[in-house]
Amino acid sequence: MRCKNCGTENPDGSRFCATCGKPLEQEEPAKNVAEQKEEAVQNAEEQKEEAVQNAEEQKEEVARNTEETLTSTAETKSLTHKKSRGLNKFLIGLACAVVVVVIAAGFLISRARRTIDLNKYVTFETTGYNGYGNVYPQIDWEKIQKKYDSRLKFTKEFEEQYGKNTDSISPVAVLQSYVSVEMKSDSNLSNKDKVKYNWNVNKDYAKYVKCNLKYKNKTYKVKGLEEVKTFDAFKDLQVSFNGISPGGAVSFDYTGSDLTSADFQTDASNGTLANGDKIKVYLDKSMADSYAANIGKLPEKWEKEYTVKGLWYYVTSASDIDDDTMQQMKDRAEQEYNDHVESSWVDSESLESLTYMGDYLLEPVVGNGNELYLIYHVKVRDQYSNDDGSYDKVNDVYWYMHYGTILADGEGNTDIDLSDYGTPGNFFKIKTDAKTDGISSMVWKYYGYPALDDLYADVVGDNADYSLVEDAVDNTK
Repeated sequence: MRCKNCGTENPDGSRFCATCGKPLEQEEPAKNVAEQKEEAVQNAEEQKEEAVQNAEEQKEEVARNTEETLTSTAETKSLTHKKSRGLNKFLIGLACAVVVVVIAAGFLISRARRTIDLNKYVTFETTGYNGYGNVYPQIDWEKIQKKYDSRLKFTKEFEEQYGKNTDSISPVAVLQSYVSVEMKSDSNLSNKDKVKYNWNVNKDYAKYVKCNLKYKNKTYKVKGLEEVKTFDAFKDLQVSFNGISPGGAVSFDYTGSDLTSADFQTDASNGTLANGDKIKVYLDKSMADSYAANIGKLPEKWEKEYTVKGLWYYVTSASDIDDDTMQQMKDRAEQEYNDHVESSWVDSESLESLTYMGDYLLEPVVGNGNELYLIYHVKVRDQYSNDDGSYDKVNDVYWYMHYGTILADGEGNTDIDLSDYGTPGNFFKIKTDAKTDGISSMVWKYYGYPALDDLYADVVGDNADYSLVEDAVDNTK
């Protein structure tokens, strides 16, 4: 590609000359009918405006010729004193009329010569690829300088502030500091997109430069962006969630060859994810040029939404615990109580029944976790007799086995340490009138509570660190 400025031959596709640095003129792709029509209309408008300008210049020339004619007429009048007085009056009237025409024409021509239509001098540079293009508006101040600089003058106010010696300062350069143009949208554009551009003109320019600026906010139809193939960037991305809800994290594993796991980002904050959360995984659109250049294609979509799932979570209901695990927990509780009966009870005590009533599930007021209390109703027969009296009665004992940190994965799996449990430290006594030695009464001692309300008050009501999540106890059992 040859530079039209210095003649240097540059590689095809170059944007600037390697020798002089001037922009290289690119071969534009074939225009469709609509673009040709649009350019034809634009050219016609420019030709019309040029015709108007030429007409104004012709008026100026006519004015100059009229002035010359008037001068010549005056000279002739001085040489021909013999002309009649009537002819002199005619010439004087004609001269006055010409002067008026010249003044009016001069004013109009002067004003036209000092009006700059800024929209004629805005150009647009497009970069990037179709769908991911950028447009940058620029004002061709060099062209404005070439056409208007000799026509523009500084105001008296400018000369007063900066001195009359303004030869080194260009009026156009002063205007440049008061004018700019901007796009309303300059990125992720496609061919044929219509983008608005606005002028920013500080009208204080008129204090310093004698000229009128004409401008109008318009639209630019994008063209020239290169087409590029697309691919499904998320097809080979494995998104995994790990940890315990609501403190989960996300990780990426990309198994394809076009990208890497590091290319993917997320709006999620690791360590805060819970099952059911929606997160966005995305690629950086600013990498479009790099992807197009390095792999020859672009993602067909740049982001995808994923639902957090599969995290272990603290159960909030006994129904979250799989049946096998729940049965193991009950078996462990009942075995514990039966072992206690066998090791600690005496002949005057016998176990009538051990009935599972349900559960209380609690969670901490601060932080994460849970505690599950399996509640049992124990019926104990206490009987004793001697010469001093007898006692035979079935008494109630309310007892629990406590488990902490019970996790589930939502797919029927539960995680719990069955060896980590607790039983009541509270106990109460059953006293009788029967004497064991003629003096002391017969007493039985049981770990637990004499009433369910007492158990509830101790486990739930007086527990400032935990709050009740589930009360699944059947009071009738």
